[in-house]
Order: sequence, then C-alpha cells, then structure tokens
Amino acid sequence: MNANFLSLRRQPYIDEQSFANMLAAYRRNDELAEEKLTERKDKPGGQHVLLGYIAAGRWREFQLRYTAGDPLHELAAFLAKVVQAYEREAEAKDELPEEEYSAVFTLDDPIDEYVDYIGIISVAALLHREDLIPRVFALMAGTDYDETDLLIEELLNFYLPDRPVVDGWYWEKPYGMLVDVIDSEAPAAKAEAMKRYVARWYPSMRGRAHFWGKHENATPKYSDYVGYWAFCAAAFTYLYDIDDSGYRDELVYPKDLVDYARKSPPPSPKSAGGA
Repeated sequence: MNANFLSLRRQPYIDEQSFANMLAAYRRNDELAEEKLTERKDKPGGQHVLLGYIAAGRWREFQLRYTAGDPLHELAAFLAKVVQAYEREAEAKDELPEEEYSAVFTLDDPIDEYVDYIGIISVAALLHREDLIPRVFALMAGTDYDETDLLIEELLNFYLPDRPVVDGWYWEKPYGMLVDVIDSEAPAAKAEAMKRYVARWYPSMRGRAHFWGKHENATPKYSDYVGYWAFCAAAFTYLYDIDDSGYRDELVYPKDLVDYARKSPPPSPKSAGGA
C-alpha cells in the first residue's frame, strides 16, 4: 500500500486498492444509470428510481473520498454534485401520482436515511457550502418530515430564518444523547455530553443501520464500507463552539472538518427558537 495513502486516509479500514476499485465502480454505475435514463426518456414513471440510485451513489462516493483522505476543498466542490443529484430525484418524484409519491429521505425508517440527510446538512455547514443548505432543506420542505425533528431544525436554524421550535426527534438511540448536548447550558457540560454521544454513536447503530460493520467484509476487490462518520457531532461542535479536546481522537469524529470550519466563526441562530 502506498505510504502516502496510509498517511492521508482518515480511518484505518480502507486500503488503496479497494478505494480505487470502488471509486471506479461508482463512476461506472453512474454512467450506466445515466445511459438508462436516456433510453427510457419516454417512460418517466421509473426515472425516479434510477435518479435515486445515482444520488445515493454520489453521496457514498463523497463519504468514500473523505475516508480515503481527499482534500476538503475538492470535497466541498463535489458536494454540490451530490445535492444536484438528489434534486433531480426530487423533481422526478414530484411528477408521480400522489399515491405513489414518497419523500427523497424517509427520516423515520430506515435510520440510514436519517443519518444521510442530517449528514449532508452537517458537511455543508462544515465545508462552508452554506449556499447548499437551503437546497438540502428543499428536498424535505412540504413533506411529512418537515418541521418534525429537533436536531434537524436546530441545524437549519443557524442558516434559515423562521424555523419552528420542535420538541420531538425520530431516533432516541443514539440521537437522544445529542439532544442532551443541545440542552446543556454550561460549556463543560456540553463538551461532556458530546463526548458521550461521539463514543456511543457507532455502537448504537448495531442492528439498526445497514452501514454498520461493513468494514468486516471488505476485500481489495469490493467493499460496501465508505466510512463511519458522526458528521452532525462535528457540525454541532463547530456551531456551538464546543471544546472537542475530550473526544477529538474518537475514530468516528471528523476533526479535520471542524478545523476547516473554524477558519470562519460560526453563524448566529436566525430565530429566537434556536440554540
């Protein structure tokens, strides 16, 4: 394995060959799906399925590239392509009959989709792609999941005006521990609560998230593992200006994203109901 790759990778479960193979596979699958879209342009009914496949693949590629050590400024640019892919899926779904419609992200099941949605908002904040946050919100706006989750609303409140105060959240385990961070007033209490959350985030996903344990079956030829990242822990650490020295070296904590974000001061909440 290339020594440079070893020094750049952000988690130890990824190797250079599997990264290269999986990156090539994502690109190939993206091209094949785009070809099928062109072939089926006269049959719009099923296009949302292909577009959803493309969008999910782009987000997985983003995570894979982050895990492998890609530069953050390159990932900031690629994130726009991720969001654009989900927007295409949303546009196709808007053309479906009401009885066939489903939200781009179903936040209440499976937990993976919740992790993905809050993760995309979080990395947009951390990479200073604030311009993307209204677009990510638009994927959920007006659906049954809009204005229903405290944690998502807390993030959005730093970037969008007039967000509501929400008391409930979808996933008590592990996200109830993140609510404890929000509710803690003293800086030391916030830091201690976040330390507990970061330590328990991945173990709490066992038996619940499809992404859990994927590194165990990884081979150089193929791997479903793209990284395990508590992106929202990093986002709240940045937005609340929490001292992360107590959990900075936890495997799932993307500390370099926080360092990157902290090159600029965090925004202030946009309404009285936030932080």
